Amino acid sequence: MSSQSQADLPEELTEDMVADYLAADPEFFHRHPELVAELRIPHSCGDAVSLLEHQTRVMRERYRNLQGKLEELLQVARDNDRLAERMHRLMLELFDVDSYDAALDCVKDNLRGDFQVDVITLKLFDVAPDHPHYESADAPGLIPFAEHLREQRPQCGRFAADSLRYLFGDSGKAVASTAVIPLTDDRPLGLLALGSFHADRFHPGQGTVFLRQLGAVVARALRRHRPAS
Repeated sequence: MSSQSQADLPEELTEDMVADYLAADPEFFHRHPELVAELRIPHSCGDAVSLLEHQTRVMRERYRNLQGKLEELLQVARDNDRLAERMHRLMLELFDVDSYDAALDCVKDNLRGDFQVDVITLKLFDVAPDHPHYESADAPGLIPFAEHLREQRPQCGRFAADSLRYLFGDSGKAVASTAVIPLTDDRPLGLLALGSFHADRFHPGQGTVFLRQLGAVVARALRRHRPAS
């Protein structure tokens, strides 16, 4: 070490000073490779290892983490591609139906088949009271969903037993997670409820873009084929 460098050193050199210096000069060990072989640092996974070995382990762990995140992103992309294809197929089939009830059957068949939904309910405000899916917009059972219906936001998660009974009847006992989707096209038309026997199928933290799109497609098809008053 030069006399000038020695003069610049403080009288008492602390560990923090050494750490700060090495952090500020990452090329230090390139200039002094002989020191690397002498360094030993503790490692929680086993005996003390050289700095180079420790760095290699750290980099491998980071690589594995990044690889895992990449796999997750790829899986999300594949799932989105499948959802987009199923939505496309549903839209094409809805183009071919020629009546209101045929549109309802098409929606339910696709959700059970392509989308593998276990239980499906439609509660519709904009039909005659004698229609099997009719529900008054003021029905007490709709109160837990009022905010989401008003804001046209899908609602996902695990619902109370009373709400499950209202939505799915006796089948609600087996439903572990639910998505309630407002059906709106210029005006509120009703709601579509999807029930799954799997608790992680619909959860509050999931994205709702697909569910919003599904609600918009179903609502437009129903409005298009609504029987004349």
